[in-house]
Amino acid sequence: MPSKNLVQGEKGLLCPKCSHLNPGGLKQCEYCNSQLFVKCKKCGAKVQRVISKCPECRHRMHKSPFRKLKRRMFRRSKKLTFGQTAIMVIVAYGAYKMITMAAGKF
Repeated sequence: MPSKNLVQGEKGLLCPKCSHLNPGGLKQCEYCNSQLFVKCKKCGAKVQRVISKCPECRHRMHKSPFRKLKRRMFRRSKKLTFGQTAIMVIVAYGAYKMITMAAGKF
């Protein structure tokens, strides 16, 4: 399987969706029509989708998988989410077990 860090050149561009090797100069994959390039949000450079950092400014191109989880668990609202409630129950149960174990030793 070809490397995911292929740069535009003699072999072409690798599609991140279907792994089809496209000839250079295309903006979309000729097999699945997926975009081959994205625009860097920091400097505006045109960057291949398979590259994780912008070669111009070193800005991270893709979001962390934990960012979505963090945003869902700790949103800025007055209501408790299910995840926050579950974490509080687990912490409370652990504290209860530690207190009962400590009380049993004395």
